[in-house]
Amino acid sequence: MSEEVIHSKEMRLRMTQLEYDELSEEEFKQEIERMYIEEYGAKLPAKMDVYSTSNPNNFKNDTSGYEGTAIHFHSKENNIDEVYVISQGTQDAEDWEYNIKAMLAGQDIAQAEGAYKFVNEAKKVFGASDSTSVTGLSHSLAHNNNATAHLLYDTFDDVYSVNGAQTNFYQIYNNNDQFEEAVDNNFSLDISDPNAIYDIDPDKLIAFAEDYYKDKGENIHQLISVDDPLYAVSGVRGFFTLGDVEMYDTNPDYPGLRSIMDDIPDDTVKDLQEMAIQYATATKDGNINEGIQELTGVNMEILDKVDGVISGAKFYATHQKEIDEMIHDMKYRSS
Repeated sequence: MSEEVIHSKEMRLRMTQLEYDELSEEEFKQEIERMYIEEYGAKLPAKMDVYSTSNPNNFKNDTSGYEGTAIHFHSKENNIDEVYVISQGTQDAEDWEYNIKAMLAGQDIAQAEGAYKFVNEAKKVFGASDSTSVTGLSHSLAHNNNATAHLLYDTFDDVYSVNGAQTNFYQIYNNNDQFEEAVDNNFSLDISDPNAIYDIDPDKLIAFAEDYYKDKGENIHQLISVDDPLYAVSGVRGFFTLGDVEMYDTNPDYPGLRSIMDDIPDDTVKDLQEMAIQYATATKDGNINEGIQELTGVNMEILDKVDGVISGAKFYATHQKEIDEMIHDMKYRSS
């Protein structure tokens, strides 16, 4: 195999940014060709096929919320056969809900599984073989998705990311039997307690995870700004960083948020994590209202029926028992 058709960090970064530009598959191809000439001073030496979730006819059976674009560069003459998959980071409320359940609570890997399934589907569409190299490009939440898919399913040959949400120990533990068994044996966990893992010293868990995945970590490459908010939170319980990492100080006049986050006691973060676990558990069936009620006691279905002060007074007169029970529940959960 000759040199990779995309072989510079600048080109990889520009391709990653394209995923946020809401382009059609044809527009995506045109932009890749234009950027290639700008970066390398030559025309793209391969044919190109694009398969994207932006096309409503693609990846129709997925419900994870994963979004991405796959590009297949191929040329028999130039010995090129490469697939690049650009996974999209956090974009909407659905992604933020996933962030809470996946990376704070450590309960969900649906979008990482989505990345794995999308890669397989794209390879079938492209007619790619097992020998076709597959490279993941990512930013933000997408790094967590790509890296997790790589660690659990060998989805990529390499992962390149910028300012990514780091891999989460609890997320993998709760969704991978092999890793769970290795952790249980190493720390002699009580397997009858599903939350025992959250009581282990997080620093020891991180050290174990980094050693467990050190070989696969060699295929992960990251660019991280010390001023990025995701870097600030990457030191709290559960997160661990794999791969070769290039750090950049993009705003040297300010210290960034990492030092502030590092000063937050682990017990405080654990309390937030427990709330996130409650939310994740209550919303397993997709009912956000149940999650809100589990955390706060507020019954959104009751509140939705109230329209204005006058209507509210009338509603209370006919639904006094329901509202009184909700207020009691709110007081109990806030105490």
